[in-house]
Amino acid sequence: MEVGRYNLFEDKYWIVYNKTVQQVRNEGYDVPGEANWTLQVNYTRLDYTLKVKVLKLSWPNVTLQVIEGTHDLNVTARRIMENGSIGEKLASFSRTNRPLYVHPYLLEVKDPDLGVAINPSAFTIGNTFPTALLMYTVNRTETLTGTPWEQNETYVMKAYFANETHRFDWTVWCDAQSGIILRHKVDSETSTYTSYEETEITQTGIENDRFDIVQNGQPYQVFVSTTSTLCGFVFDSGANKISLTVDGPTGTSGVCNITVPKKLVPSGYGFEVYVDEQKADHTLTDDASNYYVNIGYQHSTHTIAINIVSGPIWTQWWFWPVIIAVITVIACATYLLKRKPRTQTSS
Repeated sequence: MEVGRYNLFEDKYWIVYNKTVQQVRNEGYDVPGEANWTLQVNYTRLDYTLKVKVLKLSWPNVTLQVIEGTHDLNVTARRIMENGSIGEKLASFSRTNRPLYVHPYLLEVKDPDLGVAINPSAFTIGNTFPTALLMYTVNRTETLTGTPWEQNETYVMKAYFANETHRFDWTVWCDAQSGIILRHKVDSETSTYTSYEETEITQTGIENDRFDIVQNGQPYQVFVSTTSTLCGFVFDSGANKISLTVDGPTGTSGVCNITVPKKLVPSGYGFEVYVDEQKADHTLTDDASNYYVNIGYQHSTHTIAINIVSGPIWTQWWFWPVIIAVITVIACATYLLKRKPRTQTSS
């Protein structure tokens, strides 16, 4: 799971409520009939997109933001007769270019749980785990086509619950390797509404240059500036390690600068940098508040790891080569000064 990770879905969604004529009028729809007539009102979202993004990680807690894209809305009202049958259609309305809507809440979930991804460690057939609403079971494997990666091997998770007033039948397809949700179907019925939703992923990626992380209960912000495409960001609080995935056109150079708050780095600790598990040269500067770790590389897909390691600065792998280079420069300068002929003065 990565801070800034988002999934963009195409979404088919409808929901049916029983409402009075007056309630529908209060929503701005001019429905004919007596104010107290009961209506079956169907709301169908058309050309509907849904984006879910990870805002903050304090493992196993994940803060998600759900964003609904611009969509068209069709509203149809039919009268419910006294015998309970559905009568004539009284009105139908279309609304285009409905504005972007952000849910007024952030979801706090625990691993393994539903978000933009599920921890792949949960992918064992028959494994069950609870969420805030339902108990899911890892049901089977299935191959999906038409996703960003094509021919995706997935694990299918199923949740079902029913009693006298509620029924939930939900299915989720997750990429076997990453745990990213590729598709889901939600079929729900309660005493106040019936709804159906089906989403399929169209795009996934990283959307951020500022990442909110938590270490020992304290929030920090890490900034990433790069000439590459940033494909992943992970902070491992246990290992005190920042990992990035970057990509760019072969044959070109890439640069990545990571701003790390000094308060995140314990006293006496320093940095080790690896590119694709090989120790890498980097430059390190700082100011009163932050360290700035700068790394250069030739483009392809790379994993960059910035380890915050213990020990005084002179124990870091890069320290002594720098000191030796400085000593060499000083020694050469001293030698040259000694060989310089002295100017003779006449009496």
